Amino acid sequence: MKHGVVLDPLEILKLLSSKPIVVGLAITGAIFTILPNLLSRRPTVDNFTIDDDSGSRDGTRSTWEKLANKIGYWLMGLSVFLFIVAGFIVDL
Repeated sequence: MKHGVVLDPLEILKLLSSKPIVVGLAITGAIFTILPNLLSRRPTVDNFTIDDDSGSRDGTRSTWEKLANKIGYWLMGLSVFLFIVAGFIVDL
């Protein structure tokens, strides 16, 4: 006889689409997306330009910057998906 707690799929979706989870994923994703830009763009007198929107020094991004961006966008996408799921679950 098993004594573990078993949640049905609907209860799991309700838990995952709760407001703290959705907002937490969105904020974490935003931090992952912003972090590479904050760390790679250190303006100095030599490289400071007003209209520079290249995102990096030579137009290429390092591997960790690409990975951080991908993780950030995945987390924000998951947050949006769970927000939509929460809208449908409310009606059940």
